[in-house]
Amino acid sequence: MAERLDRVSLTVPTTLLAEVDDVVADADYDSRSEAIRDALRGFVSSYRWRDDLDGRHQGSVVILYDHDVAGVTDALLALQHELHETIVSTQHVHLSADRCLETLVVDGPAADIRDLVRRIQSLRGIQQVQLAVVGDSDDEIRSVHGGGHGYDHHDGHGHDHDGPDR
Repeated sequence: MAERLDRVSLTVPTTLLAEVDDVVADADYDSRSEAIRDALRGFVSSYRWRDDLDGRHQGSVVILYDHDVAGVTDALLALQHELHETIVSTQHVHLSADRCLETLVVDGPAADIRDLVRRIQSLRGIQQVQLAVVGDSDDEIRSVHGGGHGYDHHDGHGHDHDGPDR
């Protein structure tokens, strides 16, 4: 038996719809609807995975935003100051006259990282937010805030990473 389908209406920028149409053609989707259903499945899966994170993690949050939207830059900066114990590093890149890419390196409890991502996503002017978790509280992976540890890059240039004590 086929799954019941509900009809929805979306309002999207013309340029985004053109990009969706390019993907539909390039990936041989039967229709826009099938491509969008596929994208929505990925969105829901990513959300559930992030929502299930537990323990301490390290990773990055990549943010694409329109800096011409009133208040978005100030709001991002305020979040970075407020959550300075979770955000250990930032990088800001001007992609165009109005678009910026910001990367936040994060380290902390999953709940704090999840809260940060949700708060960023809720800001007006944010176009995209991606979370990449690359570590957890495993003994082999040390917090960038924790004590120093040695590391060998397998190129003969081993060295120590010493983080600030907290």
